Amino acid sequence: MSPQVVSALLVLAGVIVGLIARDILMAVYLSRQKRAQELADRKKTEDKQRQDLVRLYSDPLINAVTSLKHRLKEIVEQKQARYLLADAPHTPFLDYKRISTLYRIAAVLGWIRAIRRERSYLDPQQASASVEMQAIEAFEKALADGTHVELQRLDELSNLWRVSAIATEKKGHIASLIDGERSDFLAIKKALSASDLCDEDQLELAERCAAIIRREIGVDIPADLVAATAKQSTVTFGIKEAYIYRDWQVAIGDMMIEEGKGSSRHFSVLGFGVFEDMVLDARKNPESHVARWFGRLESLIHDLDMTQIGMFDARREQLRKIYDCVIKLEAGLDERIRDTTVE
Repeated sequence: MSPQVVSALLVLAGVIVGLIARDILMAVYLSRQKRAQELADRKKTEDKQRQDLVRLYSDPLINAVTSLKHRLKEIVEQKQARYLLADAPHTPFLDYKRISTLYRIAAVLGWIRAIRRERSYLDPQQASASVEMQAIEAFEKALADGTHVELQRLDELSNLWRVSAIATEKKGHIASLIDGERSDFLAIKKALSASDLCDEDQLELAERCAAIIRREIGVDIPADLVAATAKQSTVTFGIKEAYIYRDWQVAIGDMMIEEGKGSSRHFSVLGFGVFEDMVLDARKNPESHVARWFGRLESLIHDLDMTQIGMFDARREQLRKIYDCVIKLEAGLDERIRDTTVE
């Protein structure tokens, strides 16, 4: 075969290989371009879904939060909440104020639960990072956290029994042990408060808690000092508390929401009329499971007197924290709504 033919064949082979390579590379390139476009389109769709979700739930949640803020301002700042007192007359207006206060707290929990259920599958990462979800976390913590009261109780008992300063790293553990002992003892005695115990039981409870401090930090607390101050320690044990723990918040939130019908929003919150009917039915049937949740919710505000001062009702400080959290939550939601509007 002549050199000219060989050369021509090599050129032809090169052209064929080039065409094949070009087609293959072009196919790979086009496939990657298509995939990138599909991913971009999906991300755009997901971003739109997130924005829609924010607006769908932020709008009603901010309305519920603002409503609760106005009521808490009346209670915490203005101290105009006679309707919360146990001896307040049962007039239609005061009954409405009591029930509507419960409704405003429950409605916020309902919308929070609706948002969490939506975001659990649509937007799990953004939930913990956003301004409004951080504010929601603070609100939930204010409802559920009673650690400060446990520490306050330990400090009062330490002063009463002349115990020198307890190391900071041990205080939380000891305070928790004392709180557990108090709760267990009251449950055994079927008492709601230490003040309901007889003198003998009050002394026994004080001695049990003194024994915890003796054991944990190796300090001597004379038994006669515990006996002499039993009545005073009973007052300390009787600090009023009412916490809506996180799982309870979830349960109340679930009770407040219903599946949406014929709308883009999957969940909505019960109206006041339905809520009021549920409260009235629960009062007629105190053993029902619904009554249990209303009881836990109402314990936060029942017989709460914001005009008083002192340590013996921890709910006053708790409600102030909740009020602060509600203000921050309203601001966070407003910022989120404005951001999505601009986008």
